[in-house]
Amino acid sequence: MKERPRVAVPRPRDGTGRFVALLLLVAACWGTLLAVTPSASGDPVLVTTSPGSTEVVKSPDAVVLTFDRPVPAALATVRVLDPDGSQVVYTRPSHVDGRDDAISVPMPAERHEGTYAVAWTLPSSRLEPVSGSFTFDVSYPIRPDGVPEIETTRDPVVAAVHLTARTLAVAAMVVLTGLAFFTAAIGPAAARARVTRRLVKTTWWLLTGGTLVALVSFGPYAAWVPWRDAFDPRLLAGAFESDAGGALLARLATLVPATLGLALLVKSTPAATAGDRRLRGAAVLGCAAAVLATWTFADPRPPGAPPVLALAADIGLLVALAVPAGGMVLLRSPVARHRHTVSRFARSVAGCGALLAVAGTAQAWSGHRLGWLPAGALVLAAVLAVLAWFVARHPVKARLGHRITAVAGSAVVIAVATATLLALDPGQSAHAQGPAGQAPAAIRQQAAPARLAYDTGALDLVVIPAAGRLDVRVSVLGPQRADTTVTAALGPTPVPLDRAGSGYWTGRAGAPGPGRWELALTLRAGDGRTQTVKQPIDVR
Repeated sequence: MKERPRVAVPRPRDGTGRFVALLLLVAACWGTLLAVTPSASGDPVLVTTSPGSTEVVKSPDAVVLTFDRPVPAALATVRVLDPDGSQVVYTRPSHVDGRDDAISVPMPAERHEGTYAVAWTLPSSRLEPVSGSFTFDVSYPIRPDGVPEIETTRDPVVAAVHLTARTLAVAAMVVLTGLAFFTAAIGPAAARARVTRRLVKTTWWLLTGGTLVALVSFGPYAAWVPWRDAFDPRLLAGAFESDAGGALLARLATLVPATLGLALLVKSTPAATAGDRRLRGAAVLGCAAAVLATWTFADPRPPGAPPVLALAADIGLLVALAVPAGGMVLLRSPVARHRHTVSRFARSVAGCGALLAVAGTAQAWSGHRLGWLPAGALVLAAVLAVLAWFVARHPVKARLGHRITAVAGSAVVIAVATATLLALDPGQSAHAQGPAGQAPAAIRQQAAPARLAYDTGALDLVVIPAAGRLDVRVSVLGPQRADTTVTAALGPTPVPLDRAGSGYWTGRAGAPGPGRWELALTLRAGDGRTQTVKQPIDVR
């Protein structure tokens, strides 16, 4: 009997499935980052107060400050002095009726007639104090004894803890990225070594712990409170509301899918082919890029989302530092000192040197200046070029203990240099719209909104001088605010106003020149009645 030959059925390759799985993992990391990270809101501007500036009222139950954007209430400080000069408010502000753009402090139960002085402060987008003051009168004015002072000097203990935790988290993030990439794409055999898994676990815990400590200490750091008040739970709530605190939370959330991929990488069989190494290396860089991007989002930055190219420059800078640092740490392991591994590492270091030079140049070009970070990146690029030549010419061998020590020392130097550069020059330098610096003086020290009365109500007017222009904010008060429209003119020049909310308008006008000008606001009620109020404006 003849046996019928069996038809060979080819087994489907699992390459496509592995590619799809790794692509989904990278998408999960970036999706988590983009979904959780808040957008930068910028510097707050006080647009209206209750009671109003210099307003005579009967007996207010609270002082309410309304800003043009959401503000973290717990990070704000409001102080009130009574007519005798005694401080009467000690509690931290809270939001009013769930509104995230208004904060309030209660007035004391026993209130005296006379003038009350109010001072307030908030952290700006660059964590500088934004502050202002005003007065209001209960029943009739009595000249106050002074304006309350708010301490805006950071406690050395709080500053040291926060900056150390932030620097440690960034350094651990960089080294962990390098360890994962080396294990995936350069020396897969290193995954079998116990020292590799120990290093991965240690850097992961340093990254997670440093981020948690930075998040917990951000509230006291941003609100300028002493260390003894640093454990107030309201400060932690304020950190969650802030842009930087939200970015730190996004880092922890992004670490969840990234940690899953890291665990699979360490426990899986090492890559056997060049294609598998490239695929795993690309997946590691894709997931790591999402985690590294939180450096840019967590540091003080201008309003809005950073440009894509500038964000890519930030990520490229960290990747170019991560791959050599992680690789030099693992070269201490005998498993990683194969000649092919050393050769691949030398090529990767050379590529990172070129990437670092490009990223440093992009940093200098985007920030319109050569700061600490771009200059340091260019210097480290030259160092990496020399290191790549040295590793390629002199492979690391097991019996050359002094070279191993030199490699480990170089890794420490690069990690310390990375953390120092990132601490000295935060991520805003790469995507700042112009030179990074302090906020304008008119933003840091805000004048109180001018309360202007008219027949059927009142309005608060804020005019912020900027370079060659005036920013105008108009808040209409009273029951007819929603039905009222406002037009404005500065001397003979119309000022276009846009409705930014119910009873709230914003506009911008070019300064007509130095001198005393008159800003005329024309209000049209819902029934057609119009009225014009005027406010002198000094343009310098």
